[in-house]
Amino acid sequence: MKQHTIQLSARERKTLRALIKRGTVNARVMKRAQIVLQSHAGRTDAAIAEGLDSTTRTVERIRKKYVKKGLKATLIDAPRPGAKPVFNEKQEARLVAIACSTPPEEAIRWTIELLRDRLIKDGVVDTVSVGTIHARLTERGIKPWLKKNVVHSEG
Repeated sequence: MKQHTIQLSARERKTLRALIKRGTVNARVMKRAQIVLQSHAGRTDAAIAEGLDSTTRTVERIRKKYVKKGLKATLIDAPRPGAKPVFNEKQEARLVAIACSTPPEEAIRWTIELLRDRLIKDGVVDTVSVGTIHARLTERGIKPWLKKNVVHSEG
């Protein structure tokens, strides 16, 4: 006897069938929905895993999650916290201000490396990657490394 038996309500079955039929959901959600439906139908973990090109361990985890947390939590992953942002609002404002200022005398325009060096020199951050600087500025539509996008302030 399975430790975590799935017994779906009529509403849950209808929801899962509609989700699978629609076919526009994330592949992981689709596979989880199929696992839940097939588990409800009484198929073995091994048969479900083989039919869905998965593992029995995955089928077991999905069944356990359904029993403990319900359908929605089973289908959709909870948001992950991610890494702490490198820049706070004040630091990002300083980055933008530097990027929009006149570049150093030895440069025609700001490069990401020059921006990084300036942020570290000014004590805005201890360390930062060029990728982070690029992402923060690009998200704001600021690209000082392209001459046509430069808007320099005086001073």
